[in-house]
Amino acid sequence: MSLSTVNGIVVRYANYRDNDRILDILTGEMGLVTAAARGCRRQKSPLLAAGELFVFGEFVLYGAKDRYSVNACDVRETFYPLREDVERFAAGAYMLSLVQAGATAGEKSEAQLSLLYHALSFTAYAEVNPADMAICFAMRYLSLLGFRPALTSCAVCGRDVRGEKSLRFSAPAGGAVCGACDARGPSVSALSLEAVRRMLLLEDGDIKKVCLPERVRAELRPAVNEYAEHVLERRFKAMDAL
Repeated sequence: MSLSTVNGIVVRYANYRDNDRILDILTGEMGLVTAAARGCRRQKSPLLAAGELFVFGEFVLYGAKDRYSVNACDVRETFYPLREDVERFAAGAYMLSLVQAGATAGEKSEAQLSLLYHALSFTAYAEVNPADMAICFAMRYLSLLGFRPALTSCAVCGRDVRGEKSLRFSAPAGGAVCGACDARGPSVSALSLEAVRRMLLLEDGDIKKVCLPERVRAELRPAVNEYAEHVLERRFKAMDAL
């Protein structure tokens, strides 16, 4: 048993007993960590603020392997505006659900934590469309996990699709599929695929620049979510609220 100090964001919690919570925390140093925050639901608990969704801070964990408890937390950011707007909260919740499904324990996740921190920051405080941030985060996060989709060539035959007018985004195929290949999936335009390609080229600090035309947003929302559900093998309901 030992103490570990990590930076992380609470991506999920479950109430336990009368005053405790079990937290899933995405950390840069240790990946996804599950830890008990004992007494955090008491009004005078020093861990009261640390036991909430979206909280970013420096956590002091006690334990080893997969059994940890939160000894202390220096809360750095709560992203409170997410709780004041339904669409912003839905976008943030969608991001957390993707992380909870995709992150693993015991692996350094600095890139994942940086992406989540910036995406939540811009969704909470910047003048952005929450759906755009959710779409951008999903594509960038899945790419970090190794699930970068085919965007410029057909995922089935390999043909260049940048000039195609009839395209589908097939989750089972792994991305864009030209009209000559038989595949099921939402229809997308070459413009939407180019928007995704440009999203993936941005630095984390620049994703607030993403501003999608309504047509592109309408195409990418189902396509991206279907892709995420396929590769992570989980249903994500939060996108329905966007």
